[in-house]
Amino acid sequence: MRNKDILLGLGLTALVLTWGYLAPENRALDAQGITLAIAATLPITARRRWPIPVLAVHIVLSTIYNTLDYPHDALMPPALVALYTVVSTSTRIWSITATTFTCVYVLAARAIDDQGLGIDALGTLGWLTAAIVLGEHARQRNANHAKQTRQQVTEERLRIARDLHDLLAHTITTIRVQASVAAHLITETTQPLDRATVAKTLDTITDACDQARTELRSTVEVLRDPIPVLPNITDLGSVTRAAGIDITFQNTGTERPLPPHVEIAAYRIVQESLTNIVKHSNATTAAVCLDYGADMLTVTITDNGTTTNPGEGHGIIGMTERARSIGGHLTIHTDNGYTVTAELPTGKS
Repeated sequence: MRNKDILLGLGLTALVLTWGYLAPENRALDAQGITLAIAATLPITARRRWPIPVLAVHIVLSTIYNTLDYPHDALMPPALVALYTVVSTSTRIWSITATTFTCVYVLAARAIDDQGLGIDALGTLGWLTAAIVLGEHARQRNANHAKQTRQQVTEERLRIARDLHDLLAHTITTIRVQASVAAHLITETTQPLDRATVAKTLDTITDACDQARTELRSTVEVLRDPIPVLPNITDLGSVTRAAGIDITFQNTGTERPLPPHVEIAAYRIVQESLTNIVKHSNATTAAVCLDYGADMLTVTITDNGTTTNPGEGHGIIGMTERARSIGGHLTIHTDNGYTVTAELPTGKS
């Protein structure tokens, strides 16, 4: 039960009692009338939890109240609030049923009381219509808000999935490369076993696992409260160098901090591209260039190898979707090596 609804219920109760005392029609409020008025109005405090029962209780008690000829119009405000709540929070079927029954009941009661439908009945119908219209507007607004919330949740899940894919693919590639090196050193029979190199290789695998565990733990926090990552982009060269590929990093244009979502997208695109080079290419060199334009960051990753089956898996799809998610686009060329180019809008500098 919300504090606002409690205050609303108390305020409506005070209004009903004041209205009943100041504008008696045929019978002034007495102890019985006060009890019925309070009992018909206070359930408004639970209107969001039980909208249909609250409206039903109000109709039953107000019927008794009006039959005893207490001031009729005094109970109109809580009736309008109860009807508005049903329309704005209940299902469409319940809403139509409740509004139809309420309108028919109120008009019938008014016709019996006034011995016909007159100006007062039309005024009452106008107030009921206003409550229904406002309730339907609130329903549409809540539905749109719920739809936007679901869409944001879906987009957040996709961002987390992409980030986890990039992270795990990069880490697994590191482990794969280092494990291959260790296996080769151990099984090589023409040369004496280099224990120091094997130990160093296994340490690299251990470090990669530790780093992956740390990043996995912090991925969600980074996505919700992103921090600049482009200054650390050269760290991605370690796995490429471990595979025997010479890699260079170059920045052109005016280097500056960029919006976090742009930096994360660029970082993950470079990470996935380098992972693909190690897994699918026989390249010996690779280069990463970040071009800081006035309103665009252009990320270019090139290698001199021949990539096999570049379309397999979800890496390229993930990079393309990541670029599109921030309003950019990504292109891939396979002439004279493999080139990935991502143009990511950054806004005016």
